[in-house]
Amino acid sequence: MLSNNQLEESSETTLISHLLYFQNRSFAQLSRDLRLHYAFMSSSLVCLGLFLNYLEGFDWWFLILFLSFFCANVFGFLVNDFYDTTSDYHDVEKRTRNLFCNPNTKRLATGVLYTSLSLSIVFSGIVSISMLLIVILFNSLAYVYSAPPIQLRNRPYWDWIFVFLWKGLIIFAGQYHFSGVTILQDPFPIGAVTMILILSLIAQITNQMRDYNVDKLTNTINSSQYLGLRTTSSLHRSLQTIFFSFSVIFCVFFGLHVTTLLILLNLSLYYLVQPSKYNNILEFANVWIISAFLENFTAYFSNQRHIITIGVLLITSITIWYGKRLNLFKLC
Repeated sequence: MLSNNQLEESSETTLISHLLYFQNRSFAQLSRDLRLHYAFMSSSLVCLGLFLNYLEGFDWWFLILFLSFFCANVFGFLVNDFYDTTSDYHDVEKRTRNLFCNPNTKRLATGVLYTSLSLSIVFSGIVSISMLLIVILFNSLAYVYSAPPIQLRNRPYWDWIFVFLWKGLIIFAGQYHFSGVTILQDPFPIGAVTMILILSLIAQITNQMRDYNVDKLTNTINSSQYLGLRTTSSLHRSLQTIFFSFSVIFCVFFGLHVTTLLILLNLSLYYLVQPSKYNNILEFANVWIISAFLENFTAYFSNQRHIITIGVLLITSITIWYGKRLNLFKLC
């Protein structure tokens, strides 16, 4: 049995180690480890409902709905890290990123995990019973994706189907909040959602290819492991070609000339500026998808909004390009 003095010294040592750890860790690094930026981008898909309703019908409950999905996405990423703790020990980079792998951050990660789950349910319940049920389904889907015995991420093809269910629920929630259950008859939102879902699947396959060797060591049976690296790489390139081609054809068909030029500019940057970093071009895809929506609905904007929209797109594009050029997105 430890004496009171020994217990106090042990507590002080633990506290000091925690303080030293966080002192050497920036807020940006901690945000990256908690996947806050990915959670924000995924949650932004709920805004499609606002765009599909021609930027009309905005209410403050919508912001609470956004916060609900933001917390739900944080929970989804962290619950995946929680069940990946053992396997992530085999990879230096993933071990550093996974907060559950480090005793100095495990308590923080656990707190954020349960807090994000609770807040997502509370916020959605404030909006409506329908949104509460959707968010509960979303959280349940995130749980069965990572947790045994179902563990969809280790079931061939189900890990890819999950991407469509995950992003699809967020898009559906935004649409349902503004206009209820409606059948999309306009080809524009159907094409735009198709672009988003294909891009999400490409990102999922990219992550699996990156983690291929580690997943093989830990006997992870996802779609990439099931098909093999060569077949997965071929499928990955095919999907990228389909995505870029479809994006250009889609924008030309709807007369989205600004977005078309933006796509061609981004592809040119790959060949002329960063030929060794092909996957970085996908970061630009989020910009031109937003651009496509804004440009499609410019008829509902005033002249002042036109100027602001163009300015925001230019600043965003230049910022992302400059950040990629200096590797600002890759934090050490």
